[in-house]
Amino acid sequence: MTQPDPSPDSSVAAEPVATPTASASAAATPTAPAAAPAAGPSVGGATATRSWLAGLATVLAVAAGLAALLLWQKLANIQEALAQQSAQATQQSAEALALAKQSATLAQDATAQLTLAQARLNELSTQRSQVDELLQSLTKAKDDSLLVDVEAALHAAVQQSMLTGSLQPMIQALSTAHQRVKKANAPRLVALQMALERDLSRLQQVKVLDVSLALNQLDALLNSVPRWPLLGEALPAKDMPKLSAQDPSQLSWVQALGQGQWWMVLQDMGRELLALVQISKVASPDVLLMTPDQRELVRQQLRMHILSARMSLVARQPEAVQQDLDQVRRLMNHHVSLNTPTAEAAKGQLTALEQSLKQLEWPELKDSLAALNQLQAGR
Repeated sequence: MTQPDPSPDSSVAAEPVATPTASASAAATPTAPAAAPAAGPSVGGATATRSWLAGLATVLAVAAGLAALLLWQKLANIQEALAQQSAQATQQSAEALALAKQSATLAQDATAQLTLAQARLNELSTQRSQVDELLQSLTKAKDDSLLVDVEAALHAAVQQSMLTGSLQPMIQALSTAHQRVKKANAPRLVALQMALERDLSRLQQVKVLDVSLALNQLDALLNSVPRWPLLGEALPAKDMPKLSAQDPSQLSWVQALGQGQWWMVLQDMGRELLALVQISKVASPDVLLMTPDQRELVRQQLRMHILSARMSLVARQPEAVQQDLDQVRRLMNHHVSLNTPTAEAAKGQLTALEQSLKQLEWPELKDSLAALNQLQAGR
């Protein structure tokens, strides 16, 4: 920016130059005397400007001094704060160094204690492994002894059940074995415990043949063989077919005709004729030509097959029993007069025996014995 007022030095230097010019102008024009008085106010304005500038410079100098003083004081405060922080840092560094030395000492002690504890732990681990091996050997020996006892008890129970024809020995043996295995509380015996539970549940639901009753039926069938009427033999009166439920022999023929019961007379006459002539159906005409000795041989074969079925029933051999009963039925169909009450009763007994043979299959302890064999194989 340009300043409108000239400096004092420049105004003073300009005054000698302006004087000759003003004198020349005064001589030429009449208005020259009016310009002389205007020089006084310009000198006063210049003086005021210099005073104002001097005051401004003074104010600025004072402001600069105050600013310098404040800045110096601030720098002094900062320097004092820095000195305090440096002292605190030095003190903290010394304390940290002392703590580091103490920590190093404690770390060395802890390392020594840790090494000692590690050595003791290794020793304890070795001792524990030895004790565990000893306990495992003792437990395994105890479990093996338990397995041998359970297996022997189950085999004995199976034999006893087959001899007595009852499942109670097997059920009792399974229950006792299950309690012993459960009490042992060994993880390796869990499979055996579950197998015992399955066999026990299955045996409690199984229905088996009453062997003693079946033997009695076979004995009754065997004793009735001599009374079976064979084809070609004269039927006894009790085995002859009956024509009516009412017995006409209580009335004579004359009384029956007198009462108008002529049909009863005819039935009685038919009965008498049947006693003289017997009609039967045979599969082969050779049956009618058999001699009494041959008929006795047929009865002996029937007895032999019934006795063989009895022995197979005691031995728990359902296939053999069924084969013998099939032979008995074949001989009956070929040689026995089946339309008689005695033969019909024998056929009913034979059918009942064949039906009961479906329950002869003796249950086995498959799951338990298989689990025992697996445990003994893994031993």
